[in-house]
Amino acid sequence: MFNLQTGPKEVFPYNYYSSVLLANDNRTGVISEACKFIHDADTFMKNIDSIKGCRIDENHFDLEKYSTFYCKQDVRILREGFVKFRNDLLKEFDLNVYDYVSICSIANKLFENRVYFPNGNLYDLSNKPREFISRCIQGGRCMLSDNMKQKSKKKLIADFDTVSLYPSAIARLYTLERIPKVLKDEMLSTEYLMRHLFDDDQ
Repeated sequence: MFNLQTGPKEVFPYNYYSSVLLANDNRTGVISEACKFIHDADTFMKNIDSIKGCRIDENHFDLEKYSTFYCKQDVRILREGFVKFRNDLLKEFDLNVYDYVSICSIANKLFENRVYFPNGNLYDLSNKPREFISRCIQGGRCMLSDNMKQKSKKKLIADFDTVSLYPSAIARLYTLERIPKVLKDEMLSTEYLMRHLFDDDQ
């Protein structure tokens, strides 16, 4: 995804490492047995030979040294991916991942910078208005008719659920603008609300 030069391929016989094998602080593994739990035996053997002190003899290897190598590989690649992701965000959007706690908060800040603030007609809500409007938020689920897959050879299907429901809704309807209006007494009826539901200023 980030075009990283990850180095040696990660091969680990997960199912070979067990509580029975590691009982009594056992650190010796049998290479021929471990190979039964992996698909790439050649890379596994190369990794054993490249790790200092990992190969004990022709058919035995150090379990702890190999797992340490594997964990270090994971952490190194994770770090390199994070650094690349951070640099890309700084370059493309001038956002620093250290300033946010989740990918959602990063996306929201990007929306603020690229959509909300440039619009000039969108406002933050707080306190009671925000609490009141947040009551409209409802979770839900999406499904096709009869829970059956749909396939068409004659026409393309736009699967908006797959490509994300909120962006597709924003693309169609944009978003609410202007500050909230206080409802007057004559507006407090279902009939009034239904008549003015699609007014331009609603």
